[in-house]
Amino acid sequence: MNLIEQIARQLELFGFGTAADNETDGNIHWGRMPDKPDNCICVYSTNAAVPGDKDGARIQIMNRAKSPREAFETSANIAAELDGWRGFLGGDGSEAFITITNSAQGLGPDTMMREIYVSNIRVTYC
Repeated sequence: MNLIEQIARQLELFGFGTAADNETDGNIHWGRMPDKPDNCICVYSTNAAVPGDKDGARIQIMNRAKSPREAFETSANIAAELDGWRGFLGGDGSEAFITITNSAQGLGPDTMMREIYVSNIRVTYC
């Protein structure tokens, strides 16, 4: 399991939805954001790192929703939940610490008029 999948599954544990995979439909994805569902969260790597890297990995969490308010609130709630989180991410057994580098930045609507917001995080290994 790679880091972006680990973050997606952590968002599921926090109650933001269901992580989608080959066997499960869901609203939390990693690596690419599908066309459906309208309300969706996706985790992207913007600068991957290996455990022990002092600069950490940079991750972007993008979400979209039909209304600007819902998209903003989801993005802000994800950032609030992750900021300062320290624990073990599934998959590699390494302890991680998460900090927010920016939160709930609006990107405007996509081609289907769904609002998109992003938060950026840094994951460092302890």
